Amino acid sequence: MVMSSQAYIIDPTVLLLYFIGNEDAKTVVENIIEEHAYGYILEPMLVELFQKMVEYFGYTVASSRLEAIKNSNIRLINVDFELIRDAGRIKASNPSMPMVYAYMIALAKKFNATIVTADTRFRVSNINIKIEYINIE
Repeated sequence: MVMSSQAYIIDPTVLLLYFIGNEDAKTVVENIIEEHAYGYILEPMLVELFQKMVEYFGYTVASSRLEAIKNSNIRLINVDFELIRDAGRIKASNPSMPMVYAYMIALAKKFNATIVTADTRFRVSNINIKIEYINIE
């Protein structure tokens, strides 16, 4: 049972950083695994993560780590009609924003969550959400 109301939308890169030992990513992910916070990730974003893990670790290790994510406290979120509509509205108001950002923002709004990313280009000015950046150095 989660003891905190803290919730995170996880960028796939954060999980990759966790698996390679990044301390900032480890703090966030372990808070979720240990049920001190909620964690959410879009299922389609796992494709990107899996591809990066295959390149970094090889197929066998990547497969086992993907299975570990599936069996963890990180909730996998399907793209549904409501999310499509919300992300589309956000993207329409921010045409230069990558679509993946719009989806993450829509999830952050839905779950009142903080987006955790290593992408310092992920900036929003007219949307009231929190973003936490993971240091990749």
